[in-house]
This record gives sequence, structure tokens and C-alpha cells, in this order.
Amino acid sequence: MVDPLRDTLPAVTLVVVVLLAGCSGLPAADRQNPTPESTVESFSYPSGWSQDGITDLSVALETHDATVNNTSRRSRLSITDEDSNRTVVRTVDADAGTVSVRWIDAEFGGDIHAYYSAEGVFEYDRTTGELDRNPDENWTQARVGSHERLQRPLSELDVNATETVTVEGTTAVRYDVTGIEDSVSVPADNATGHVVVTEKGYIAEYDIRRGNDGFTRQTRYEVSEFGTATVTRPEWLPDE
Repeated sequence: MVDPLRDTLPAVTLVVVVLLAGCSGLPAADRQNPTPESTVESFSYPSGWSQDGITDLSVALETHDATVNNTSRRSRLSITDEDSNRTVVRTVDADAGTVSVRWIDAEFGGDIHAYYSAEGVFEYDRTTGELDRNPDENWTQARVGSHERLQRPLSELDVNATETVTVEGTTAVRYDVTGIEDSVSVPADNATGHVVVTEKGYIAEYDIRRGNDGFTRQTRYEVSEFGTATVTRPEWLPDE
């Protein structure tokens, strides 16, 4: 069975992002605190990153995946542009072996909640009230717990480490986005925003707006409750 939540989806408005804040962790600004005892010069940069920016994007994403895989966490990815708006929130409970995925499409009114467990895969359409049961579907935590499209907003991105911060008790470095390094190889020729990477190796968040004279796209990504996230059995799922 093809997982529709892993395919291309329309995107959500920022209003929906705010509404989802309660189930996707604290806002980025509230989770970051300066760490005066650490500096960008003394920060222990994970593989793929340096004080000057992204040294190897493929390695940086591999480092991120290796760090978050098999770890409980909640992550949120939202993409907003002229034509589509979507937000996907994925919650992994590694201890319980369960995953929750919430997709909201504000433009077309879609609101789907999927629950993955040893019982199978269950998808509930909150708009229509329909429940799709797939007790025999095989799934893996790595597949359903990971977000696609993380790489594109970071491609050819020019960033500069500006300060160290604390994210959920973990030291991290914050990069300011200053532009696009090679606009010939990507559609965008300008970019602004920031990226936060922890010493543990995972991307804690980024908020990137990039585009050109013809388009603008904002992508926001955030990891919260790293190591502590839990997934409860949905109330819409029958006990039978």
C-alpha cells in the first residue's frame, strides 16, 4: 500500500502552523536560549557542518538521520508558497513502537491523522469522519517517522554561524541565512532565515524563505521533545 502522507501534498497556511503548535512543541524562539559559555569558535560542529556553513549537505543530512532514527521525537514540516500550503507533524514513540502522523491542508480542507502500531496502520479523515483500517500493512519507523523534502530548502544555501544557543538542554549553533551560493544550480537566487544545528548532530530547526522574481517559498522545520515524545492511542480508534 502506498502511504499518501509520504507523497507530495498540498501545503498549509501559517494560521494552521500556529494551531498545530500545541501538538508540535514550543515555538522555535521559545526553545532557544543563549549559551554564553559556548561560542561559535569552540562549538563542536557535527559532520557536514562548520563555522563557515554547510561543508557537505549529504553528510549533514546523513548525520541528522543517524541521530534522530530510533529516538522518540516530534517533528513538524510546513511549506508555504503562492499555490499550496501544508503542514505535516510526525511523532515517534520509540519505546512504545508507535508513530503518529498529522497532515493538514488548509487550502483544500484536508485533515488526516494516521496511527502506526503493532496493530497495523489506521488513517482517520477528520473532515469526513472516515476510518481506513490496514491491520496487515508492513511499516517501518524510519520510513513513516522521517520527513521528505528536508534537503531542497538547504541546497546551495549560504549560511554563517552567528551564536550558540541551548535547545531543550542541548548546545546548538544558530546560522543566519545570507543567500544562495550558486543560483545556476537551483531555481532560487535569494534566501533569508536561519538554521539551528545541535552538537548531537541533528537539525533542531530551520526557517528559510527562498525564491526569485517568479516565486517565493517558505519552509519551516522543527524537532522537539527529542528523546521524550510519546504517542497515545487516538480516541477515534475503536478498541476492537
